[in-house]
Amino acid sequence: MDPKWKERITRYGYRIDIITASEEDLEEYMETKIYKYIYKNFTDYILWSLFQEEFEGFTIKDFRKIRSITKAKLRTYLLQRGVYVATHSNRYPLYKVLHNVLTEEEPHKWIDKEITGALKEVSPIIIVAL
Repeated sequence: MDPKWKERITRYGYRIDIITASEEDLEEYMETKIYKYIYKNFTDYILWSLFQEEFEGFTIKDFRKIRSITKAKLRTYLLQRGVYVATHSNRYPLYKVLHNVLTEEEPHKWIDKEITGALKEVSPIIIVAL
């Protein structure tokens, strides 16, 4: 593991204090979590559970503070690895899409139409548990 990422993972441990965190801290936190998810190759329910736990307490306002490109990377990774994340638009921006996944009580159950739509956006999709 790259020493830069190892240091970041150690710094953030499991959580971030979202009350005192700056926009840069929130950005770095999300980037670090994306790196960790990729490095550990998480998918499906485990990835959904980790996202729920590690972003617990984030509000729409907190997600909004993070750069769109970083939010897009997280959305793409979640989608590609079996966590359903709705398509974003001007009316339904990335910060709301991610927040909705965070507030789900149970992981979304994919339907064929959603799988087809996801395949048009990202490929390959690695879904183990449908």
